[in-house]
Amino acid sequence: MSVADTLLLVLFVIIFSLIAPIGYLAWVRKTERYNTEAWGPLLRAFGYGAFIGTFISAILEGIFLLAYSSVIQPDLGLPGGADATLVILAVVVAPFIEEGMKGLGVWNMRDRIRYVADGLVFGAAVGFGFSFVENMLYGVSALSAGGFMALLATIIVRSISSSLLHGSATAMTGLGVAENQLRKGVGHSLAGYYLLAVAMHASFNLLASITVVLPLLGVNVPAQYENTLVIVSLMAAIIYAFSVFSHVRTRITEMQFQGVGPLAHAPKGYAYLTQGTPARRR
Repeated sequence: MSVADTLLLVLFVIIFSLIAPIGYLAWVRKTERYNTEAWGPLLRAFGYGAFIGTFISAILEGIFLLAYSSVIQPDLGLPGGADATLVILAVVVAPFIEEGMKGLGVWNMRDRIRYVADGLVFGAAVGFGFSFVENMLYGVSALSAGGFMALLATIIVRSISSSLLHGSATAMTGLGVAENQLRKGVGHSLAGYYLLAVAMHASFNLLASITVVLPLLGVNVPAQYENTLVIVSLMAAIIYAFSVFSHVRTRITEMQFQGVGPLAHAPKGYAYLTQGTPARRR
């Protein structure tokens, strides 16, 4: 493959991986109809998820994987001494690390939050950014293993499942950040919503990994049913992802008028209410 062909392929992978996350972000942004956030801050949140969240998460997960397999080496008593390292990474470790790193991105944008719904939108922006780079990396891996069609299939499937999950889960952390702002640090909203994001992420990964989990538990799936189980697992994960995304959009619609108090740096000429729409320009 020539240099030009390689560059075209890289450009294709980047654009193809970006289409769905940016499209979902635009959809979420338009859901907040009356107090729509500007694109600039949302794209900064997207960029954090894409380039900082993924990078640091990958480092932390790599450290865990090395420590778990080389140092800890626990005996979980699984049938046949099966190795559950990758399942534990996907279902337990990755949700805590990734939602934590994405949550930090939302926390860094907290000064932009004017309404409770803004937290959901910024959380989704960070999550979609994270999914963009993750989908791109998985696509490149599929290209190396199975060729161009494997690349296409991987990015398409992840665009209608993992992308939605990442955005929706981190939107819950964003809701916690917004409510924490509303309560001026009182209460445990942020911790609770972060754990909800972790639970959403973990349950999605569990659904997507069911074909790997069952053998670890000693459940042998007959060969003639393996492909069926793969399809059922994939469809369950996709339905779950769309369901939580629909829930996020519903919450945004419900909360878009719930403000976070006086806005010292609101646009001149506007008065904002704690509950309700912006007042008309005087």
